[in-house]
Amino acid sequence: MEARMWDALAGVMKDAYTAGLGEGAVPRPVMMPLVRGELVGLIWVRPLKVGQDALAGIAELANIAAAAHADEVVLAWETHDVATACELPIVGPAPCLNMAVATREELIR
Repeated sequence: MEARMWDALAGVMKDAYTAGLGEGAVPRPVMMPLVRGELVGLIWVRPLKVGQDALAGIAELANIAAAAHADEVVLAWETHDVATACELPIVGPAPCLNMAVATREELIR
């Protein structure tokens, strides 16, 4: 991924996250699939119920990457929001926006 694309996607997520915090919430997890370096979507996870539904809903984002034939995806989530929804231990600073990139090679492992 080109640095310019990463900077643009990170900037959008930081802005959305900051705006959400100002309203007392954080954005739901989001996936951004890319094909040959071009953004082809911005998909927010569906509304989730705590527990297995949250785990399933987040995992379902992978279906969209597969349907788009993405060769890269950028994921963004808030640590405590996802930990709470998935009933995982809450660790780290709060609030905390996370972003990660996965390539096709990493996606098919």
